[in-house]
Order: sequence, then C-alpha cells, then structure tokens
Amino acid sequence: MKKLFALVLTLALLTSAALATELSPVAEGQEASDFEVTLTDGTTFKLSDQRGKAVLVNLWATWCPPCRREMPDIQKLYERYQAEEDPEVVILGVAAPDYGDEGSREEIAQFLEENGYTYPVVMDEGGELFMTYGVFSYPTTFMIDRDGNVFGYAAGQLSMEMMESIIRQTVTGVREQPGQ
Repeated sequence: MKKLFALVLTLALLTSAALATELSPVAEGQEASDFEVTLTDGTTFKLSDQRGKAVLVNLWATWCPPCRREMPDIQKLYERYQAEEDPEVVILGVAAPDYGDEGSREEIAQFLEENGYTYPVVMDEGGELFMTYGVFSYPTTFMIDRDGNVFGYAAGQLSMEMMESIIRQTVTGVREQPGQ
C-alpha cells in the first residue's frame, strides 16, 4: 500500500510540475503572444499594432482585493499617458468574465463604471489570455517593450512607484537595480 501511495504521489508531482512548466508565464525577452480583442467600448485592440510603444498589460479580477487596491493607480497612469499627443505607453486591463470566480461581463462593466475606471479593459471570454500568459495569481502585470517582447512581469499588487519604475525601465530598455 505504501508503494502504491508513493507511486501515486510521484505521478501527481510530475504531472503538476509538467503543468506548471507548460502554463508558466512567458519568459522575459521572449516575443509576447499576439492577441486581438474587443475592448469594453467596442473597439478592437491588437497587441502587434502597438509596436513602437511600451504596453502595460494588467490581468485582474473584481473579487481580488490587491487588484482593487492597485486599480486607482493604474487609472492615474492611464490619465497621465492618455494626455500625451502620441503616448509612448499603452495601458490595458484584462478581465475574464465567468472565468473561475469572476462575475459576468455586465458585472465587470458595472464594477468599472461604479469605480470610475476609464482605462481600456478587455473582456477575455473563457480566460484565453490568462492561460496564454500563464497567470496563476491576481493581479499579474506584464510589460511589453517597443519591439513586442516581454520586458518583464510581476505577480501581485504593485504600488504606483513600482509601476512607474517598470514603465520607465521598459521605455528606456535599461533595467534598474533595486534601490535606484
């Protein structure tokens, strides 16, 4: 019986390790998986059309407290960059209606409206982007550089200072050391 338990445990660990490898976030420097989606305002957004700009992609959920805490800062960043004639930074939120514990498309739209969030948000029906980018925790933020490559990503809540830093690093292409 102990041998059978050990075999089952080993197979479970191997399977979960294989799934984690298969679903892990894309690597830094790797070309970002392109996607074309419809924003909540009905316009189309295609990642590859953003070449020449840095893109902050924030994957979140309405039920997620850390997501809710960082969203006001994302809104402020959006307003700052939207004010530019030809912004060098694009802000994009991604929500997944009916994926896991997330509410419906209508509930997400209501949440955005009630909280005054006007930055572009994609409704990722079925969670395809969450799976493509290997998102396991909420929120997860990816920075895509001007050439369409993943500059980096961060799982968990980011402060305004952290977001400003990763945007600055992505725009300049220069990685800062902690404490700079």
